[in-house]
Amino acid sequence: MNDRDIRAALRVHLESTTESGAIIRDELGLCLGDTRVDIAVIGGTLAGFEIKSDRDTLDRLPGQVDRYSRVLDFATLVCEPRHQAKASVLLPSWWGIWVAEEQDGAVTFQPMRKASRNPGPDPYTVAQLLWRDEAMAALRERDLHRGLSSATRFRLWERMADTMSIKDIQQTVHAAIMARPDWQVCS
Repeated sequence: MNDRDIRAALRVHLESTTESGAIIRDELGLCLGDTRVDIAVIGGTLAGFEIKSDRDTLDRLPGQVDRYSRVLDFATLVCEPRHQAKASVLLPSWWGIWVAEEQDGAVTFQPMRKASRNPGPDPYTVAQLLWRDEAMAALRERDLHRGLSSATRFRLWERMADTMSIKDIQQTVHAAIMARPDWQVCS
């Protein structure tokens, strides 16, 4: 199997099991595009799925774990069997692990460890998922926008991180992404 085979099967699986109204997005940029999560599911939470086929190494995984852990509510590694043991040592306990295997020409997934909620997302990094106008609207709604009319998006994110709870930032980000007109919603 290769990444493309696993990705296609994972996308079909997620489309059939994800709540109606959620968005499934390939290659969602995190940390200002410093990294991209293979598949993201955005609804009431932000879940990310990182794929590692047998053709991949786990060399980049520690850096991906660091950056994903700043933003995602839930994270799951989807890997082939040869990566499972090493990955389980590299991943924080809140990360899920699914093993992808090919059976009778179809890719199947065996959950080995269920993802749990991220205990420590970073408010500033989560806020970076907002476009400038979305961040300004969120601050304006809360009357936290004074003095920021010409501020950069970085300053807006900073104000959000300094004045809003992580839960409020996460809800704001999820709602903003769900409202983006060109992002597909699952039916």
